[in-house]
Amino acid sequence: MYDNSNGRNGHGGGHGAGNRKGAGNGNGASNANRGAPHILGVKGHRGARKPRILLVLTEFPPRIGGMQTHAFYLARHLRRRGYPIEVVTYQPASLEERQAVRDFDHHLGYPVRRVLSRLGYWHNLEHLAAIGHGFNPDLVYSSTVFYGFLRDILDVPVLCRSVGNDVLRPWIAYPFRPGSRALSTPYVDDQLYKFFRRFDYPELLEILFRERRWELMRDSARRMDTVIANSAFTAGLLSEIGVREEALEVLVGGVDAHRFEPPRGFDQRLCRRALGLPEDAFLMTTACRLVAKKGIDFLLPAMTAVRKAIPDAHLLVIGEGRHGKRYRRLAQSTGLDDAVTFAGRVDHQQIHEYYWASDFFVLASRVQIDPTTGLRDAETMGRVLCEANAAGLTTVAARSGGIPSVIRDGENGLLFTSDDEDSLVEQLCRAREDRELTDAMRERGRRIAVEVFDWSVILAAHESYFARALGATAEPPRSNGLLTPPITTRSHPRVRA
Repeated sequence: MYDNSNGRNGHGGGHGAGNRKGAGNGNGASNANRGAPHILGVKGHRGARKPRILLVLTEFPPRIGGMQTHAFYLARHLRRRGYPIEVVTYQPASLEERQAVRDFDHHLGYPVRRVLSRLGYWHNLEHLAAIGHGFNPDLVYSSTVFYGFLRDILDVPVLCRSVGNDVLRPWIAYPFRPGSRALSTPYVDDQLYKFFRRFDYPELLEILFRERRWELMRDSARRMDTVIANSAFTAGLLSEIGVREEALEVLVGGVDAHRFEPPRGFDQRLCRRALGLPEDAFLMTTACRLVAKKGIDFLLPAMTAVRKAIPDAHLLVIGEGRHGKRYRRLAQSTGLDDAVTFAGRVDHQQIHEYYWASDFFVLASRVQIDPTTGLRDAETMGRVLCEANAAGLTTVAARSGGIPSVIRDGENGLLFTSDDEDSLVEQLCRAREDRELTDAMRERGRRIAVEVFDWSVILAAHESYFARALGATAEPPRSNGLLTPPITTRSHPRVRA
């Protein structure tokens, strides 16, 4: 899935982080004795060294997922820009995975320390403190809000990205100091993690540990110099737990837009034939994990109403998950065997071909509330929507969670009310019947993907946040002229999308 040696080196302008001096929140982390390092897009002396960055990327390849993809591109970009980096991530869970990570890490060109436990939070902090004191970073970047305490431990600025679900449902499995080291041994960590996954993290443990997990998450997030939210929805969650407004940034996107662009002379019929998809159907595709919040249990029954309005409609479901078998039985019980195709897992290096084969992309996510714990789960952004825009695909998505930070209704896609069959059918018919609207949305979506969602923009923005945290002066961001006002549904003074 991940190309360790090839690929474009992101170089585009970003949505900059402003010209604020000093290290973030002013709580005492100072770099005055570090020689004021300078980074790309920062005015300073020629030849000034790049800052050393410790990347705490808990989810990292070769595992597949949105967080892993973001982590891989960020580390690769920084390495190619000449930053001394060191990645710290979870330890492999099995003998097979240990071999896979050895093969993967061998080609990266930077060190990856796979030592973190999925269970023992406090022991992870001990690991990170020891690694940090050895590496001597100028700043720390984390892929979750959980490691703000490193600011005090290492006395350097700490920045993080939040995908929202680290706030909604903090995955700090064991939040106590006693026993943390014992739970972190590879064998115990692996066996208990498998147990939790098998039973979907038992509700009893959620209830017992919830308050302590919440306290750790909140206190850590408040210590961050900068928190980069993946949507306005996530920024709202962070504000609710007390993250200061001046520490919040909203940065939407993350896609290799050029890879998803259909080639000239592309033959959709031949593509469908090669993928085993119906050649003459009106093909609607969704790509997601098969879990409750993705709304597949809404989308499948809704296909009956969709096919009354669009008789040749066919739904392609890409992905796998814990509810996969149930969803297949649901499709059979509603008599939709001939109208639904389950593709299962598709490697990310091939996913663009499925977009090109499709007529529409549909995402039916909802805000899901656990009836026992009351915890929420939501689509906090939807990277697949960025990919669909990059592929020039007409996009119809639920007005839910962070989706409106990616899709603006009538501009780069259409929004429907979550779990509302009539609203879904109305928007699908509107898009199919109004060719002028559809062509305009596809063109605009493609432009936004290139100039807003592309990795070059996302990663350049990260560099400007790093510069600000280190007290450097960032160059003003490039204006793309596309999104005025910002492509979000919340009014937020620091939205970068």
